[in-house]
Amino acid sequence: LKSVHYSISASMPPKTKHDAAGDSTTSSDVKEGLKKVEAHAERWLAGHDAKAAPAEKDVLAMLRLLGGNWPTQARPNVTDTGRPVPGMCVGLVFALGQGAMTSLISRQQPAMTKVLARWARATLPKTRKGGEFPFSSLQVNYNYAAKKHVDGNNIGPSYIMSIGSHTGGALWTADQGVIQCKGSWKLFDGNQEHATEPFKGERISFIAFAHEQYNKLDAETAKQLVDLGFTAARSDRKDLEFFARFRIERSYLTDEHNEKFREELARRKRDAAPASSLQPGDVAVECYGRQAERGGGWMAFHGAKGVETLELTPNSVGIWVAELAFDGTGKLFLADHARLDFYNKREKTTAAFAARVKAMKAGTPVVLGIADTACAASRPLGRPVYAALEQLGASADMPKIEYRAAWAMIGFKGASPGTAQTAMGTRSTLLRLDATLSSSGKATNMSKKGNADLTSIIDVCIGTSQ
Repeated sequence: LKSVHYSISASMPPKTKHDAAGDSTTSSDVKEGLKKVEAHAERWLAGHDAKAAPAEKDVLAMLRLLGGNWPTQARPNVTDTGRPVPGMCVGLVFALGQGAMTSLISRQQPAMTKVLARWARATLPKTRKGGEFPFSSLQVNYNYAAKKHVDGNNIGPSYIMSIGSHTGGALWTADQGVIQCKGSWKLFDGNQEHATEPFKGERISFIAFAHEQYNKLDAETAKQLVDLGFTAARSDRKDLEFFARFRIERSYLTDEHNEKFREELARRKRDAAPASSLQPGDVAVECYGRQAERGGGWMAFHGAKGVETLELTPNSVGIWVAELAFDGTGKLFLADHARLDFYNKREKTTAAFAARVKAMKAGTPVVLGIADTACAASRPLGRPVYAALEQLGASADMPKIEYRAAWAMIGFKGASPGTAQTAMGTRSTLLRLDATLSSSGKATNMSKKGNADLTSIIDVCIGTSQ
């Protein structure tokens, strides 16, 4: 095969293009090559039992029968020329005007499709639970370098491998950097920007992924895909656990999952409610972001009036802060409770928060937490916010509070940097912090009560991770 040099611009285009791989078109030369490929695949299948799997060399030998004359696909978003590119998608595709269906190339080349699917199933890495990686589609690309794009109709989790005699051709990704994928499957997120790095030689790449509609198929299409060897094809509209986790991480809980989450909150309230678990001087905060039940949580302390609980309003952006104080007998009481709206009024709230902390008396206990998101994705918290938190005991190098990440802190004015109780999870974390505060009259003392509780909301709803 002729050695071809492909390259992409070092400066990526500013706009991300979304691409949905569809069916291929064929010329007479390509059809002749496909006949050879199909006949070869039929012979291979006839000569091996149902549990046998082809090796990489078998797949390469089969596809080389095309003689470099490959079917083409209209994928203008992955090439600078806008012209069709050599490749094909076997398995499930989205056909304009027809919806999700088994690709024409798979219906015309069932033996080839079965060989490719069987090879992929045998070589793809297992999930964390030891199961097969679920995929409904296998995109096969020949000798072209895709420019920066985001996949369309792809749930996200995807595996890529390239074979053939080539150098270069790694996958550039926006979130993981450069991924070397020659000769081995590598996991990436098809919903993140990605592109092919320059390469020389013969490069055939495969992307195994699940189409967004994999569980909403008609029964006939689902059966056809399963018979061809694909592992993510169903008609019951139920999500496989693997993808349910991924969808939750990218979005919000379904009504069904929110019900399970509410059951978990009820269990925690029953087994570790502030009224029953806090002793004099104890302080606690529990919170979770908008992904579950639109956010929420509470702050509580055991003080002069017994246990007092402050509910955090669901879907309330910014950071909630409770200022406490000690009375003449050394018992805690609530001095102030407010929401600091860094989301909508970042500059004004930042200045107000810095002034608030500066005005606090030394030793003032403070509890902070979120009930949606502390800040906007495009307007992160600025340095003055972290400088104020350092005055309350936060570490000088504390991780930045991320958009919609669960976060909480218990500290006091004048605490040494790094001594405050802080914790940050993800958008799918149910977080709890506990500490004990006391006053000697001249100084405030704080001790940690156990480690931070960082419960995975996803684990609560659908079980442990795959």
